[in-house]
Amino acid sequence: MFVCHRCDIEARDGVQCTLCLNWYDFPCAGITEAGYRKLGDRKATWKCSACKTGLASPLNPPTSKPTAGKVTQVDLDNIFQELKKLTDQVSALPQLVENVRSIQIDISELKTLKDEMPDFKKSLDHVHATVDELTDKLTDVEQEIQSLQKTKEDITRLQQRLEKIETTLHENDQRLRLNNVEIKGVPVTSSENLFTIVSKICTKVNCEVRQEQINYIARVPQRNSKDNKNIIMSLHNRYLRDDFIAAAKKCKNLTITDIGLNGSGNIYVNDHLTFENKQLLNKAKLLAKEKNFSYIWVKNCKILVKKNTTSPTLVIKSESDLKRIS
Repeated sequence: MFVCHRCDIEARDGVQCTLCLNWYDFPCAGITEAGYRKLGDRKATWKCSACKTGLASPLNPPTSKPTAGKVTQVDLDNIFQELKKLTDQVSALPQLVENVRSIQIDISELKTLKDEMPDFKKSLDHVHATVDELTDKLTDVEQEIQSLQKTKEDITRLQQRLEKIETTLHENDQRLRLNNVEIKGVPVTSSENLFTIVSKICTKVNCEVRQEQINYIARVPQRNSKDNKNIIMSLHNRYLRDDFIAAAKKCKNLTITDIGLNGSGNIYVNDHLTFENKQLLNKAKLLAKEKNFSYIWVKNCKILVKKNTTSPTLVIKSESDLKRIS
């Protein structure tokens, strides 16, 4: 709280003249509160209108003339007040000096920043050049990725074509064996006659195959055993082959003693499958046993499976078909 020097009315907020140190409310000071707040550091130099025009003295000398040669109490009070005002003014000097120093420091920092601007611009140009270079490289990488993607698609198409070609070759290879019969379990002897062995088997299974109906007959070594050689016989037509295989399968206990050889062991007459189909058959048997399929057999060189008597018959042509056994 203070009393306005002009209107002698108490006020809560106002401004103080930095010269005469008198307080004024905002209307008497001739400035709005917002305008005064915006002065910032210039508040420390604000003067009232009387001080600006020189109509008032900072020391506010008394209007009454003192008695000559005598210092009154009023004179002492006035001197004390003026000294207090001067003290207040002097106390504001360190802050003013500090403000000036701050301004000088800010100017020095601005000069330093100005000096550093060329280096900063050079660094910024280098960053821009680096970014442009990286952008170009990224573009090249994207083009290379697109090229690789196209190459990948081409490889996928070639793989599909290769798989089809391999499947076709495999089917052709198996088709060439449609008239063949594979006889397993007949031990090799030094003086054997394969036509005689086949004749004895035909007698046992009650299916006649004359020698002139045989295109060729030979021992073929197995991949997993060179000593165990199966007999491969090619007949004139599939019908004769089917009849011979069917008759041999009806004979449940065809052994080596049935063809006049010593020892023990069964003789098996089967379709002549390719090596790939033999592997596929073995895998199908293991999976069928695991999944409780009751029937698995080969007919016309095709692998067939059936879960029970009422379920449909499945044809297994490739490993992908093994998924159907479930």
